[in-house]
Amino acid sequence: MKRLSSISGIANPYSRRILAHVIDKDPVRILAATPSRLRRLTRGLSKVQLKKNAEKGKWSIAQLVNHLSDTEVVLAFRLRMAIAQSGSPLQAMDERKWADGLRYRNADVGRKLVVFETMRRDHVRMLKSLPKTVWRRYGMHQERGKETVTRMAQMYAGHDLNHLQQIRKIRSWLLKGEHR
Repeated sequence: MKRLSSISGIANPYSRRILAHVIDKDPVRILAATPSRLRRLTRGLSKVQLKKNAEKGKWSIAQLVNHLSDTEVVLAFRLRMAIAQSGSPLQAMDERKWADGLRYRNADVGRKLVVFETMRRDHVRMLKSLPKTVWRRYGMHQERGKETVTRMAQMYAGHDLNHLQQIRKIRSWLLKGEHR
């Protein structure tokens, strides 16, 4: 899989922001490393700490873990559609509606981590097994248009790095005691 070298040709602002995290990086390596990074960042925090919001209107670590777990479910479907039925439509998701409707605030972080880790291992194994030609297969994302398997891997890797950065910031804030 070719690494992303620039975001200059990317029009969608969300895609530009997320893909900026993976310029000159190996997306599959990032995808493979995220579960252990996430596990380390949540280790040692109490349930109360995990559910604490660092800023009004921003997600807690528990909500972010739940979001990562649910977006892995979305990736499962999108990848399979692009690989098996190239050109298929890919529905967008409204993360705020998912967070509210699926009650991210009350998430069992340990259980969600297990779901995320299990699915992610399967996805990394699948991606590593793909022949070069399959990386060009694609789905038609409802908001972003054509997304190849390569672009999906890049987007999800950037998404991981974005949220890991947020979790690191919240963890630091919690451990400094600034929330008291």
